[in-house]
Amino acid sequence: MLVSDLLNISSKKFKYGLERTNKLLECCDVLGSQFFKIQIIGTNGKGTVAAFLTKALLDSGYQVGTYTSPHLLKANERIRVNGKQISDNDIQKFISKHRKYINDIKPSFFEIMTVLALWFFKKKQIQIAILETGLGGRHDSVTACNAEALLFTSISMDHHEILGNTIKKIALEKAQAITHKKQILISMNQEKNVKKILISQAKNYQNTIDFLDKKQDISFRLKYLHGKHQEQNANLAHYCLQQLKNHKIINTSHKQAQESINNTKWPGRFQIILKKPLIIYDVAHNKASLDGFLQAFLSFSQTKTNERKYLICAFEHNKKIISSLQKYENKFDQIICSETNIRKSMTTKELSKSFKNKHKIILIQNIDNAMKYIKKNATSCDIIVIIGSHFIAPSINRNFKNCFVDNI
Repeated sequence: MLVSDLLNISSKKFKYGLERTNKLLECCDVLGSQFFKIQIIGTNGKGTVAAFLTKALLDSGYQVGTYTSPHLLKANERIRVNGKQISDNDIQKFISKHRKYINDIKPSFFEIMTVLALWFFKKKQIQIAILETGLGGRHDSVTACNAEALLFTSISMDHHEILGNTIKKIALEKAQAITHKKQILISMNQEKNVKKILISQAKNYQNTIDFLDKKQDISFRLKYLHGKHQEQNANLAHYCLQQLKNHKIINTSHKQAQESINNTKWPGRFQIILKKPLIIYDVAHNKASLDGFLQAFLSFSQTKTNERKYLICAFEHNKKIISSLQKYENKFDQIICSETNIRKSMTTKELSKSFKNKHKIILIQNIDNAMKYIKKNATSCDIIVIIGSHFIAPSINRNFKNCFVDNI
């Protein structure tokens, strides 16, 4: 197996259970690694919270491993130590050393990547690992890592075909990442039903979960990220750092943490690709993230004196987003429906049904052609918003060159 073979393993099929991950962790000798692990669980904001924590801990002098998903351009982005991506050479070393176990256990792509991340973190002798849950919690391979701290970002509807078609079912799947009484449990405020489920799961292990409330709100001046939802993510990360300090795990000052969070970048989240014309890219892809981005965009753009506003959107199928997209319709002069160039892409025809004013809609199936259309028709005074998926990033990078820097 080569690096290319690993990256080509199909991740389209969700494999249930932690058995394969547990076996691979044991075979690769990464169980009991001597670094503190923080698992981030939720529907939206997981990657941003990971970025906030990574920046603050790095600025305070800690050796930090970060595991996130999905990636924008290259799978190596998912595994970083001190902000630097894992190399193809290190991936190859892991594969060569553990090829027999991988072939025998037959883990999924995500399961391999999770174990690879912990193996790499152990090799690099990090102090703190920040691990983003991929999907759900109960069956997610990150849960097998037995993190000492769990952070719950906002929980809402997404991946309903796997996790369940109600918010209660989805919350229950995510809550079951709680597995023992010694875990530090922190959550941002959740809706009532979600809160009950998290509290109940914690009680099953004689544990309690700490919810953020208004008294814990800090006013952030985020330099690169915008919107109320990002301020909520910032508060969750900051409160986590406070609790880790209280537990004598880290010694990061309140002022340092706040400054680091204010200066955090996270590619694909309200990322300004170009200034003339103003091009903004966000991976918002479900109801909560689309609503959050639109609110942030309207606040950001109200002082702009731009000519026309264009929207390019492309989504994966099975997204319940019609009500959210309809809110976008009156805010843009032209809407270009495209596709993500993956097997599970929503068709342009299906996507266009989300909008009522057909005079505003253009269907351009190929995402590269959608980018070329914008480059040809938009003036330097226009605003272009690109939303819907991580899978749009390669096209953006091809058309606007080197948009995604190798840092967090």
